[in-house]
Amino acid sequence: MKKITNGKIFALCLGDFARGLINGIITTYLLTFFIPTNSNTTLPQFFAKAALTMAIIRGIGTVIDAVTDPWVASLSDNSKAKSGRRISFMRWSAIPYGLFCLLIFFPPVSGSSIINAIWVGVMLALYYLFSTLYNIPYSALQAEVVAEPRKRVFLYSIVSLLYVVSSAMVFCTSMIKSLLMGNGVPEIWALRIPFIVFCVLGGISALIPSFVIKEKDYVEPKEYHQSIWGALKATVSYPNFAIITVGYLIMWIAFTFFNTAEVYYITNLLSLGDEWVTYVSVISIGVGIMTYPLVNILARKVGKKPLLLGACITYVLLYCAIFNYKLVIGAIGAKPFAILIGLVIAMPIAITNIIPASIFADLAQYDSIKTGQNRAGMFFAARNFANKMCQSIVVIACSLLLGMGADGTGAATSKGVRNTALVAMIFVAVSVIVYVFYNDKEISAAIKAHNEAQEKESKKA
Repeated sequence: MKKITNGKIFALCLGDFARGLINGIITTYLLTFFIPTNSNTTLPQFFAKAALTMAIIRGIGTVIDAVTDPWVASLSDNSKAKSGRRISFMRWSAIPYGLFCLLIFFPPVSGSSIINAIWVGVMLALYYLFSTLYNIPYSALQAEVVAEPRKRVFLYSIVSLLYVVSSAMVFCTSMIKSLLMGNGVPEIWALRIPFIVFCVLGGISALIPSFVIKEKDYVEPKEYHQSIWGALKATVSYPNFAIITVGYLIMWIAFTFFNTAEVYYITNLLSLGDEWVTYVSVISIGVGIMTYPLVNILARKVGKKPLLLGACITYVLLYCAIFNYKLVIGAIGAKPFAILIGLVIAMPIAITNIIPASIFADLAQYDSIKTGQNRAGMFFAARNFANKMCQSIVVIACSLLLGMGADGTGAATSKGVRNTALVAMIFVAVSVIVYVFYNDKEISAAIKAHNEAQEKESKKA
């Protein structure tokens, strides 16, 4: 089989550039579009009891994900398509993935209506479906085409870089909105216009890897016949995988709180303008990117597990500071606190964007070594389900917490926003405890021994 070049790795990673754009819109702006951050907004109220309605809608989406993730993984793992087990799914799902994300923000009725709630629920469900149809095979393909652990860390560094850059572009929506509104564009269209641009760009970026990468050049075809429940049971019953998945779910619940509630932290708790959301994002992303080489070095020197633990502990401290924001503002001021938030989360963002994906790829390869079967799709189905589950849990929790503190206008207040930081702090602290039980050394040693044995065999041949 061919070894993938760095140029092809970059093309492959464009799918994550698309993911950062499309998923970033949902993670960052779904709540603020339908639940205003303050009472001065001109955004219409699309349905009654917005916080509760959004919680119900996201809960339904979680149920859909619970079914589609293992289903798509099983279809992909068992596929016999000529273009490969993964590529065919990616080609047909890329455009609908971006389209249904965009349609969520175009409810048909201008005022409050149950029709709008149904529309958002259906569009969100279709977004979840096509997100799964694209990202499960895509994630499995990444793990399969790059088999060397060191190059895999490089792969996920590029993945993280493109994902972070595209996420930063989404965070610029607040600044774009201010500029457009300053030129007379209504607030609702000042949000929709960047959403349109990002979804179109995301759909195109998602298509590129499916045509540039020739799957069968890099992945040895293996016969695989296992039922969806048999594969799922075998996957989740593996102890190290169960530990990392539970820890990943809990960790990303906490981390997604920051993405979901960042606008509220900056504009509500710190009483700063929308442009400061962009400033904080630029600081965290810029500094985070500069730490990528350090993350790669530390992963080789000390292993992946200590880096994850350090990132989680840092988030505990950050959420503690946000929860006690009045004390911090009193000590250093609101603007320095915002800058400090951007600086503190920079390296944890780099770590949690690179290391977990690399660990899941290691686990998929380890399983293939031990069992002789390649069910990478099911491994990434479990990971993606955990990721989407945490997003749903966060949005539901944020909706309810913000609703508890909401004033008569439906806008969030500091009480509800502050509560999100407390809950996130508890979750990330629990993830530290879970990760302690993950056996990183066993996985790394097995993969190293396998790759060395393959190299010896290839030299003999």
